[in-house]
Amino acid sequence: MIYRLSSRAEADLAEIWVYSVGQWNLERADRYADTLVSRFDWLCANPSLWKPRPDIAEGLYSYPQQSHVIYFRVRGDAPEVIEIVRVLHGRMEPAKRV
Repeated sequence: MIYRLSSRAEADLAEIWVYSVGQWNLERADRYADTLVSRFDWLCANPSLWKPRPDIAEGLYSYPQQSHVIYFRVRGDAPEVIEIVRVLHGRMEPAKRV
């Protein structure tokens, strides 16, 4: 499997990076962004560990990564692709944002 980012997930990653630079520094922001991207690859290789989220949307899965939660689904038109839909802080209400 491979992953693709939705435009909203791309925006989420950019916002996370900008926030991280402001809170800490460039090096730490880059390291955290790399950690998130590594987790996307890991999710592609470990589908048995995905958490289904029918409470939010049919076909949606999630996986926590440090302070954030990655929301994703298998693309109907390309079952070998997972689409990263959003990357939200754990305190955010996913039902309103996914």
